[in-house]
Amino acid sequence: MKSKKVNFLICLSLMVLALSFTACSSDKNTSSNKVNTNTSSNNNDKKVNSDTAAVDTKDKNNEQTTQNNGSSSSTAKNTSGINFIKKQLDSSTEITFNTDWKNSEDGSYSACIEGKGSEALEEGIGKIIIKSGQNLYSYEIENNTQISPKYIEWADGKNLFVVVASSHGTLAKGGDLYMLNVNTGEVSLLIKDSNKKQQIMSVQKDGNNINLKVNIYDDDAYNESHVEDWVITPFNTSLSGKIEVKNSDGKVVYKINE
Repeated sequence: MKSKKVNFLICLSLMVLALSFTACSSDKNTSSNKVNTNTSSNNNDKKVNSDTAAVDTKDKNNEQTTQNNGSSSSTAKNTSGINFIKKQLDSSTEITFNTDWKNSEDGSYSACIEGKGSEALEEGIGKIIIKSGQNLYSYEIENNTQISPKYIEWADGKNLFVVVASSHGTLAKGGDLYMLNVNTGEVSLLIKDSNKKQQIMSVQKDGNNINLKVNIYDDDAYNESHVEDWVITPFNTSLSGKIEVKNSDGKVVYKINE
C-alpha cells in the first residue's frame, strides 16, 4: 500500500514538471513571435520612412527642375540684349515733346515716342508712351543711356516694331529693329548690324510683308550713304517658319529666326 502511494506521488511530480516545461516553451515561442513582429514592424517603418524621403527628394528635384525651366524659359524669350521697363503713369500726365500717336490695328492701344521731338530727331533719351483707354504707361530702355527708341510702328494689336538707335550724335540716321509686346514687355530682336553701317530708318506693314527704309553707309568714315528699300517676307509676330530679309536686289541679307 505504501509502495503504491510513493509511485503515485512520483507520477504526479513528473506530470507537474511536464506541464511546467510545456508552459515555458509556449512563453518562449510567444516572446519570439513578439520580437519577430516588432522587427517586421520596424522594417516596415524604415521602408515607409525611406519611401517618404524618396518622394520628398523627388518632389524637391521636380520643383528645382520647374524653377530652372522657368528661368531658362524666361531667358530664351528675351535674347535681344535689351530690356524695357514698364511704368504706370498718372492719367493726367502731359505728353508734349512727342511724335504723332499711332493706333494699333484693333484700336486698343495708341503709342508715341516722348522726349525726342515730333520727328524723334532730337538728341537725348526717349521713351515709348502707351495709351489704353484711361490707362497711360511708358516703356523705357533699362540701364542704357547710349540708345533710345527712334521709330515705332504697329505690327498687330499688341506688338510694336521699335527702331532703337544711338541717343546722341549725328551718325544715327536709323538703328536696329526690335519688336515689343506691350502686354507682356517681351522684346524680340529682328535685325541688328554690329558695324552700324546698315541702319533701319522706318517700318511699314504691307500684308504679310514688312517694308523697310534702310540707310546704308558706303565708307568706313560714315561720310557717304544711300537709302535702300528692304522687305521682311513673309512676316508673322510669332516669328515662326522661314522669315527672310531681302535687300533692294532681292538678295537675302538676314534670316530672322535662325
